[in-house]
Amino acid sequence: MTFESRARDRRSPRSTAGAVIAGALIAIFGLTLLANNLGFGDLRNTLRHFWPFALVTLGVATLFQQRQQFWGLVMIVGGLWAYAAQRNWIEASFWAVFGPTLLVLLGGAVVWRAFMHPQPESESNAFIHTFAVMSGTEHKPSAIPFQGADLSAVMGSVKLDLTGAQLEGDTAIIDVFTIMGGIEIFVPRDWDVTLKVVSVMGASVDKRRPATLPVSKTVVVRGFAFMGGIEIKD
Repeated sequence: MTFESRARDRRSPRSTAGAVIAGALIAIFGLTLLANNLGFGDLRNTLRHFWPFALVTLGVATLFQQRQQFWGLVMIVGGLWAYAAQRNWIEASFWAVFGPTLLVLLGGAVVWRAFMHPQPESESNAFIHTFAVMSGTEHKPSAIPFQGADLSAVMGSVKLDLTGAQLEGDTAIIDVFTIMGGIEIFVPRDWDVTLKVVSVMGASVDKRRPATLPVSKTVVVRGFAFMGGIEIKD
């Protein structure tokens, strides 16, 4: 079985439905813009009411995605709030509430991670804990068996190179968290990587080349990316 066929097999019907809905909404928005620009009518009012509807629809689709139910609810509430503000049902505008609330949620998430993922008291380098704020850090463990990592980047970058590392046990967990930053993780060719990252206006991508070596170890990368990226490389 090829790498592409394995990737197709891992796709669930729910993820396919979400992609279809998102693609259809983008296409409809583009067609509406095109019709407006070609002079087939003044569709600005239609576009004004379209985006709250699109946000609610995307939120409903996101509810069916694993580990993304919270952001689905956020999009639904945001879309309904925007529509209510357009209809003058409420006085507070969507952006006057959404922007500050988003900053509160993101700041709270950073504080929550500080308490829920404290730095281990052990002086051993087997577990890597790093937090980069408007800066960059690089780690390349090799002398001590690797146990896991907790990587955070806020408007910064983190690079973890495991190509020369020895894994303690058969599985290791790497927790990631980024806001407008980037995290790069390099793994050996014979390690399998499972991505469990929730991305909001960001991405988590496995950029490794298809491997022919038998899988010897497994790394689970889990966490959250907001306007940032998680990249797996070899």
